[in-house]
Amino acid sequence: MKRSAAAFFVSVAVLAAGNGVRADGPDEHAGRAQEYILANDFDEARKELARGKPDDVGIATERARLALYEADCDGALVTLSSPDVAKTEQGAMLADIARGCARVTAANVLEEDHDQGVWIRYQDENDRALTPLIIETVVKAREALTRDLGATWPKPTRIVVVRDLLSLSAMTGLPYESAQTTGTVAVAKWGRVTLLSPRASIHGYSWRDTVAHELTHLAVTRATVDRAPLWLQEGVAKREEVRWREPGPFDDRPSPDAIAARGIELKLDLPLDKLGPSIAMLPSADAALVAFSEVASFVRFFASSTPPGSLERLFAALRDGKEPDSALEIASSGNLKQWDTKWRAYLQSKPKEPLPPLLSLGKEPAPNPKAPSLREVRERMRLAELLLARKHPTEALSELERLQLVGAAGAPQDDPSYRYLRGRVLMALADPGRTKEAEVLFQDPKEVLSSYGPWWALRGVLARSRNDEAIAEPSFAEAVATDPFDVEAACETLDADSPTPPSKDPSPLCQSARAWKVPSGTED
Repeated sequence: MKRSAAAFFVSVAVLAAGNGVRADGPDEHAGRAQEYILANDFDEARKELARGKPDDVGIATERARLALYEADCDGALVTLSSPDVAKTEQGAMLADIARGCARVTAANVLEEDHDQGVWIRYQDENDRALTPLIIETVVKAREALTRDLGATWPKPTRIVVVRDLLSLSAMTGLPYESAQTTGTVAVAKWGRVTLLSPRASIHGYSWRDTVAHELTHLAVTRATVDRAPLWLQEGVAKREEVRWREPGPFDDRPSPDAIAARGIELKLDLPLDKLGPSIAMLPSADAALVAFSEVASFVRFFASSTPPGSLERLFAALRDGKEPDSALEIASSGNLKQWDTKWRAYLQSKPKEPLPPLLSLGKEPAPNPKAPSLREVRERMRLAELLLARKHPTEALSELERLQLVGAAGAPQDDPSYRYLRGRVLMALADPGRTKEAEVLFQDPKEVLSSYGPWWALRGVLARSRNDEAIAEPSFAEAVATDPFDVEAACETLDADSPTPPSKDPSPLCQSARAWKVPSGTED
């Protein structure tokens, strides 16, 4: 079935940036305190605030900002209750964030690993089972960012996991409508990563890569004192979001170069310095996808075309107060216009890479008169799901066979959701020959269009049934990285009611997935 661009590349995680905002009020200590806060140097910020005049509006405003960055939302509200502070633009903005933060984090659950320096708040206690995976991701991502960008890390690293987009909006200030339009799943702002629970999407999203993406934003903000332009912030974050782990089969399929080139061809692109305050606030999912691809392709091109350390030099120049063009010339002997010209010439010089039919970028794929309609595909796949849930696999397979799916616009053979459903149906027939037929659907990740948690989980189940742990273990890991509360992924078993494999005790993640499981055939 056709996916939107945002859903297709579901790690749409953005920085709601507020570059270069300076404190209200005349006290010079307030301005310096804000710079320390943006760099997450909180002890130095406190020293500056102590040097300022206690009744200065700017000092009070920055004291509230510091409280927000240190996750003391109630303390920030107390400071912002002063009429003199509340009537300023900065005071009113901070008060809105503080109220939303206090509301979302009321009666929440805190997990903290002092040794690793990771602090996690959960709006929903059922998400606590993610803790070991979040900590592992944060630690590995910090190490990768230190290696690649020279990033330094004050502790703790703060993560907040929220249950829905309304809470994400309230915690960060990102407009709710913008989050809906562009498929935003996380925001790096206020010194923390606010992450949408994987439960909020029917089959999750690439949440571990999203954590790494957002930590990159925090690292760049700290390194530049929040002076990095949006193209640099997002471009570096897209480059770094997969470098904390081993390369995966979907990391560059399709490549950002191909999407950017197609977006330019369709005139969906924007100049790099005209992206606005946030990619999350662009008018459509297609526009957001093209923008992400533009900046990812551009930063990759810049990094590969300059000597090692160029990004670090660019960050340092921005931190020193240089404008982006001047900072680029210091780091690389070229300004943004010159680099943009080189990059676009590079894209034009590459062979044209076709995009998957489901990634239509503003238009539906050309209809195939011999293929079922999108509506028929959806209806028959849904009917097959319901029949399977009611123990009628033969009838379910009949519905799938009627689709004659080779070339179908809505559910092609490389759609992992179709392969997963067909595999489940074939296995439910309890025929060894049919099980062998099912295994063909799960052999090579390169044969499917995109990552899909249930497909990975069933691949792991099949591999374990033939004692192939070399395939089973990474398959289950990929499943959890996408859809951690899917029972097959979390419990490493085909049936929600089946016992956990004998070699494993039920993990907290498995217990949480089973407790949350929606009865088969009732999902909407």
